[in-house]
Amino acid sequence: MRRFLDLFTGIAVVSGFLVATQAVSNQLWRSWATVIALGLFAVLLQAWPRKILAKGRVESAVTVMALASAGLIFATSLISPAGALLAATGLLIPIIAAVPYLEVKSLRRLIIIAWVASIATAAASLLPDPVPPSSSTGLVRLWGSVVVSGLVLFLLYQSTERLRASSREFSRLFSLSSDLAEATDPGVLGDLVARHLAEATGMDDCAIYALAPDTGRLSPFGSHPSQRSMETDTEALMERPMLQRVVNERTHMTVDVVNEYADPAERAHLRSLGRTAMLLLPLVAHADPVGVAELTAAEYRTVGERRLALAQTLAFEAAMAIENGRLYHDLRERSLHDPLTGLANRSLFFDRVGHAIARLGRQPGLHIAVLYIDLDGFKNVNDTLGHARGDRLLVLVAERLRTVVRAADSVGRLGGDEFALLLEDMTTADGAVTVADRALSLLTQPFELAGQAVNVSASIGIASRAEANIGADELIREADEAMYEAKRAGKGRVMRSTPVSLGSGPVA
Repeated sequence: MRRFLDLFTGIAVVSGFLVATQAVSNQLWRSWATVIALGLFAVLLQAWPRKILAKGRVESAVTVMALASAGLIFATSLISPAGALLAATGLLIPIIAAVPYLEVKSLRRLIIIAWVASIATAAASLLPDPVPPSSSTGLVRLWGSVVVSGLVLFLLYQSTERLRASSREFSRLFSLSSDLAEATDPGVLGDLVARHLAEATGMDDCAIYALAPDTGRLSPFGSHPSQRSMETDTEALMERPMLQRVVNERTHMTVDVVNEYADPAERAHLRSLGRTAMLLLPLVAHADPVGVAELTAAEYRTVGERRLALAQTLAFEAAMAIENGRLYHDLRERSLHDPLTGLANRSLFFDRVGHAIARLGRQPGLHIAVLYIDLDGFKNVNDTLGHARGDRLLVLVAERLRTVVRAADSVGRLGGDEFALLLEDMTTADGAVTVADRALSLLTQPFELAGQAVNVSASIGIASRAEANIGADELIREADEAMYEAKRAGKGRVMRSTPVSLGSGPVA
C-alpha cells in the first residue's frame, strides 16, 4: 500500500512538472490550476492516507486514496475538457487499485461513486475548450495516455498477483490444516508445523520449542529440516532470555547477526548455526503460550507484512494443533494408566501381553512370563487405617514393583490390590522365579504409613511361554490361577502355573 502511495505521488509530481512547463509557455490560468490540483493531490497522498495506515486502517487509507484520485481526475476534466474522455478512462485506476484491499460493501460504494464521476467526466468533454492545441498540449495528453494505460495495466497485474498470492496462502493454510488433522503424534506435529512455517516465510529452517506447562521450560518439539531438533541443547535454551520474552509478551521478534544492538545470546546462537537472520514467533492457544517458533536464514532477508501475517496465522493454527495434540496425548495416557499409581491399567497391560506373545513367533528361543500379584492383608489395612492410607500403600507397592523389573518389562495394576508384571526377552523361564522371589522379598518388608509401620505380604502366580500358542487372556488367567494356588497353599509365596511351590515367605 505504501508503494502505491509513492507511485501515485511520483506520477502526480512528474505530471505537475510537465503541465507547469506548458503553463509557463501559454500563461493560461487553466494550466496553473491543473498544476495546483496535482500538487495538492501529491501533498494529500503523503499526509492523510499515511497517517491512517500508521493506525493499521488499510481499508480507510485505500478509500481516501481512491476518492482523492477520482476527485483529481474529475477536477482536471473540468479545467481542461479536451482531456475529459481520457480522464474518464483514468477513473478505472482508483477502482483497480482498491479491489484487493476493500470489503465488498465498501468496494460497491466506491464503484458507484466512480461510475457517476466517470459519466460526469465524460460529459465534461462536451464543454468548449478555449485553449488552442499546441505542441506542449499534445505532449501533456500523450503523457496522460501513457500514465493512464500504464497504471491500468500495472494495477491489473498487481491485483492478479495479489489474488494468486491469496490463493497460495489459502492453499498453504488448507494444506497445514489437512496435515495437522491427520497427525496426532507430537513428534510428527512439530515437524509438520516447522516445515509449513519455513515455507510460508521463505526462511531456510525452523525449530519448534514447546513450553512445558508444569515447569515453564522450553524443549525441542520439532524442526525442519529434522536434524535441527537433534542439534538443539535443551539446557542452552534457558540461557536465551529473548525466547522467554517472546513467550511472556506474545509478540514476534527479529534478530540480525550484524546488528550490534541485538541480543548477544541470540547473535551467538545465529553464528553457531551459520545463519544471519532470525524470526521468533510465539505459539499461543486459548490466550496461553504453548511454545516458540524459531525461523532462521543463511542470508539476510526481511519478512514482509503479508508473509508475516500468513506466518502468524499458521502459528496460531499450529499452536492450537500442538495444544490439542498434547491434550490428546494426556487423555490417552490417562485412559491407559492407573490414575492412583501411574502403572499400566488392565487394558494396556493385556495389550502389551498380546504384543509380547506375537513377538515370540519372531524371536525363537526366548521366553515371556506374567506374574500375577495379590496383596495379602490389604483389606485389614483399609479397615483399620482407612482408605486414604490404603491408597498410599498401593502407591508404595507400585514403587517397589518398578524396582524389580527392567526397562523393557511392564508393571500394571489390574484392579484393587492386584498387580501384574510382564517379563520379556528371557533366555530361560527360571528368570521369572528370580524376579518373583525378589518382588515377594520387597513386599514383605514393612511400609511406613503416616509414621506407622505396616506389614503386608503377597501371593504371586507365574505363567510363562516360549511359543506364540496362547492368547493374552489365557496366559494371564493361568497366572491368576497360580496366584490362587499360592493363596490356598498358605499365602505369602510364589507358585508356577504347573503348579509347583517354589518359594515361601511369612503368611499375613
